[in-house]
Amino acid sequence: MSKRLFSQVVEKEENDTKAAIPLSKTKPDLINGIPYSGEDYLLTVRQQAKEYRQTIVAPPPKETKKVQLPAHFQFSNNSSSVDDQASETWRKGFASLFRSHQQSKQNNKDKSQNLKEIRSKNDAYKLLYSHTEQTIQLIPTFSQHTILRILEYHIQWLASIKEEDVEAKCQRIFILLAYLDPVMTSNNVSILRDLSRECIRVRTKYASQKSSLNIIITIIADIFGQTDLL
Repeated sequence: MSKRLFSQVVEKEENDTKAAIPLSKTKPDLINGIPYSGEDYLLTVRQQAKEYRQTIVAPPPKETKKVQLPAHFQFSNNSSSVDDQASETWRKGFASLFRSHQQSKQNNKDKSQNLKEIRSKNDAYKLLYSHTEQTIQLIPTFSQHTILRILEYHIQWLASIKEEDVEAKCQRIFILLAYLDPVMTSNNVSILRDLSRECIRVRTKYASQKSSLNIIITIIADIFGQTDLL
């Protein structure tokens, strides 16, 4: 009887994966449910592991559903037409000029003055679109957080923009981008990507404003490294 039981134990062990640490017994000694030694603990863990189902690989789905992902999960915009995009030659030339312009603006900022914070969308709109001359003087005083926040406001403003207002919005965005520090976090880059996507969407809607929008799209693509959005 004992020989038959022993052969069953040996057969079961042979069918299992070879253990990295061989043990001298097959049943742990427990005191009040607690393993008595390290060997008993290891046996207990192995027994508990065998009670769980083995990992299996699920077969691939027979049908793949097409789902429209939110903007922040999209890596490219399929609605962008090549005909609407600026040429590569123009983009390279413009990017070089803007990079020099941006560096000049960054170097000439008065770093001794207190940076202005704007936390209201209404206040931002009044400052940017009520007094043109005052706006140009105020933007260099904005903190980086304020510039990014106002760029984020523009995403909302572009969503419901009229054709005749596109050029003015692009002019303000241009100035804001010139004073934006090129060193940013991933969250900051996400704002620029959403802004570029919105510009691409408006470009398909208002062909007459393509030039102004392509300037913003090119800055985000070639200056801030988001070249997949054109």
